[in-house]
Amino acid sequence: MSPDENTPFDELLRSALSDEADGITPAGDGLARIQQRIRQREGRMRWMRPAIALGSVAALALAGVGVAAVISNSGNDRLAPEPPASTPSETPSETPTTTPIATETFPAQAIFPFTSVDAEQGWEQDYASGGTQWEADPTQVSLHWVQDFLDQPGVDRVVDQQDDGKDKLVTLGRVLAAEGHNLFKVTVVHLTKYGHAWIVTGASDPNNYLSFSTPEAGGAIDTPVTVTGPAFGVDEAVKIDVRDATSTTSYGTTTVSFGNGTGQWRGHINFNRPTSPVGVLVAVDTSMADGGPSRIAAQQVQFAPATPHQPPAYFYAIKNNRITQFASRTGDSIKYLTSEQPGGGLQDPQVYGSEVYYLQGAGTCANGLMKVSTSADGGATGDIVASPDTGYIISSYAIGPVGYSFVETACDPARSPQGQLVIDNAPGRNVIDFQAYPPEIIGDPSYEPAAAQQFIDAYVRTGNEGYLTRYDAVNGTSATPDRRACPGLGPEDGQPAAIETDASGTLWIALQTGSSMDVVHCAPGGNPKQAFTIPGNDQPADIDVTSDGSAVLLTDDNGKVWRWDGSGNPTELTTSLPLDHVTW
Repeated sequence: MSPDENTPFDELLRSALSDEADGITPAGDGLARIQQRIRQREGRMRWMRPAIALGSVAALALAGVGVAAVISNSGNDRLAPEPPASTPSETPSETPTTTPIATETFPAQAIFPFTSVDAEQGWEQDYASGGTQWEADPTQVSLHWVQDFLDQPGVDRVVDQQDDGKDKLVTLGRVLAAEGHNLFKVTVVHLTKYGHAWIVTGASDPNNYLSFSTPEAGGAIDTPVTVTGPAFGVDEAVKIDVRDATSTTSYGTTTVSFGNGTGQWRGHINFNRPTSPVGVLVAVDTSMADGGPSRIAAQQVQFAPATPHQPPAYFYAIKNNRITQFASRTGDSIKYLTSEQPGGGLQDPQVYGSEVYYLQGAGTCANGLMKVSTSADGGATGDIVASPDTGYIISSYAIGPVGYSFVETACDPARSPQGQLVIDNAPGRNVIDFQAYPPEIIGDPSYEPAAAQQFIDAYVRTGNEGYLTRYDAVNGTSATPDRRACPGLGPEDGQPAAIETDASGTLWIALQTGSSMDVVHCAPGGNPKQAFTIPGNDQPADIDVTSDGSAVLLTDDNGKVWRWDGSGNPTELTTSLPLDHVTW
């Protein structure tokens, strides 16, 4: 049978369905949407004919049509051709509350309750069928978001609502019981309409004090993120929170204190790897009267894709006065590399290539720079690499591709020079004198990965403060050269305690701030960027970085060890004894 032929069944079916359709008056754009759906279903009708025919039997029976007689005379019902495109193929199922086809652009900075078109359109189908309705009310969306998702149930009053073009501004507040039950504004929620839904795109301080300078709204962030904003007030404590956009999950927080003339506040947040691509950055200023929220600001952020890193399997440290291999994942000791040696303790291990370098005492006012292979197994004695000048000991050192450098300090405080930076690079040797301390190099220096090891980075303390400098390994003579290794690092960022340069020339710095240990990295000639932070007033002892900068080991002066794998929070390792210097 030709698909274009008509049968008595088709004619009667079309007539009955047309009568049924005439009794329905679609609201809004319902008719257009019915016709659009009919056209979309044309391509599926051939294989759906048996189901349609059976469904039509029931429909026509209810309408009082003599369907049984028609079917018995229709010939071949299973092969009946589909009706022309202009004729409805089945009774429209839409109700007057049809789902709108959104023609506007979905808000780029959407936070809540939807962060994508698909999520919103899924709700629209539910909404049209009598599902949840609060998403269509801007005040209800605002209250749900602040109370349930930002965990601020006390902010429960709608103070004001204004139109802002096609957007809405809903001001929410709370009652401050400590001040005579006064109602005051806490936040202004910004909303944009899409379809039937109202979508939160951010929140601002009603008094325009609390706001973000960085990162920008809708921008991509990775961990740790540096958050800044203009300061205000006298004694403020603002909690900064990196959260998921549509769940109550918090990935990381910090509290920033400022005021009394501070120009700008700054906070660094380590956050765990998010489970979704869209988040929200929230700042909450607390009231000194009752500890509740006094200001809330929020904006959307995008989470940059996390790149997992695999740190080296082992690190090396000193255990029982022997160079020892440890498991990087657990901190468990694996094996000894060296035997215990007489004459003094071992200090400051550093891995370079396939060898572990270290300092070994040799009696009163005597030590040497030694090395041992990482494949050694317990009985090695180590090979001598360098010895200090008579009357000096090596206090710190650095290893490079074509040589080494070390800081030697006089055993007699009256000796001059009090210290020297000895640079022994093939083919030459250079010595920079420190006539008296200060100035003094603190911690180990570190070679920059330049040809012929032209520069060595070090932290030089000039008194109560100091700076990171670049020593000219070949021609340098000054103990305090003007070249800066990280020009953007200032005293307000903290006191450098240990440094290391990776293969790209990026300088990694462990800082003591007074309230935390911060690890920052600084590209050549650039400004410092936060890698991670560890709360507390501990003093960093040593830092070691993989050559590609993807993983870090940090120790403090109490012998605690942290491993950072390139993102998220550092992991504190459980070791059987304190380790103040570790290397991998």
